[in-house]
Amino acid sequence: MEISIVNYIYIHIPFCRKKCLYCDFNSISFDSNVAEKYIAAIIKEIVAQKSLISKIKTIYIGGGTPTVLKKDLLQKLITSITDNYEVEEQVEITIEANPESINSENIENIHSFGINRISLGIQSLINEDLIMLGRIHNADKAIEALNLIKASTFKNLSVDLIYGIARELPIPSSSNEDMLLWQDTLLKIISINPEHISLYELTPEYDTPLYDAVKSNRLFMPDENLVAEMYYSAKEILEKFGYIHYEISNFAKSGYECRHNLNYWGGKDYIGIGAGAHSFVKGVRYSNMTDVSGYITAIENKMPTIIESAKLTPKEQFNELIFLGLRQIKGLEINRIPQNIFKEMEPAIKELIDYNLLDIKDNYLRLTYKGLILSSYVMLRLIL
Repeated sequence: MEISIVNYIYIHIPFCRKKCLYCDFNSISFDSNVAEKYIAAIIKEIVAQKSLISKIKTIYIGGGTPTVLKKDLLQKLITSITDNYEVEEQVEITIEANPESINSENIENIHSFGINRISLGIQSLINEDLIMLGRIHNADKAIEALNLIKASTFKNLSVDLIYGIARELPIPSSSNEDMLLWQDTLLKIISINPEHISLYELTPEYDTPLYDAVKSNRLFMPDENLVAEMYYSAKEILEKFGYIHYEISNFAKSGYECRHNLNYWGGKDYIGIGAGAHSFVKGVRYSNMTDVSGYITAIENKMPTIIESAKLTPKEQFNELIFLGLRQIKGLEINRIPQNIFKEMEPAIKELIDYNLLDIKDNYLRLTYKGLILSSYVMLRLIL
């Protein structure tokens, strides 16, 4: 591959204590012996990517639950990066965590390694919801983990929450109880004052236990009007308490927007390392094999780990520009759209503006307040 300058790295750690019922990510049960071999393989891939990576601006360690790793393995992982690459002084290094993998000791260990941002998967503070999602922590443990992080040397905490959670009986759009529980969760999280909050609508992904349960009517997804109301209610509450809505699902205190994800949404190049990790370099998207054992074997035997590689066509590049650009609340800069294509889009844009789903401000094409919840429809109307 042509040498490029890439400043952003994603590292995939696929280990979890238990896979959640809604999860379709590439993850497996934690095994300490496999984890040691996997980190050794990851380090070899980090070194092998040296020709593609320049001064590192952000590192995102995702999963899985990376904080299940033992202290020495996590330290080796970070050291392998700092020993082999120049790292920007103000680098953002994020690690994903779950409440059951957080305690005072490993918080300080993580911070001492140079990791300066934690993304904590709370998902809910309602115990019934957590059971429904297949989470292994309860609400008390979630609050305990949040308070431990806030009391530590960490100054950048992000919290993930899920709304529109399935129930054993159909949920009407007028379900006041669900709305009140959701608002109560938000206010409890806000009272702890994390710097960043992400909100995700629960989606039954194919080939997950949640999907099967919904398909067989063992579980029911909430009415779409209730889901929309939960989203807009959260937006109103978070903005009232000083959180800036900067991407469809993401809110942050000023200056605490996730720099790594802003890179994705900006369409910049990045390198993905580990089993199932994806990369995007010079218009080429490629991905590693997902099987953890296969990945380890390939690395140990100096064999290729990439199983799929494709150069995006101009049409695909434009469609990505639409999907990624419109996710940002500021919108997509019109100057980034080729003039001839923008001319073709004008009838659809006019229609969406008439429907109050899009508007144009300061030379940016952006979703309206109403368009946020209908973003998928808007994007599908605009892509080629």
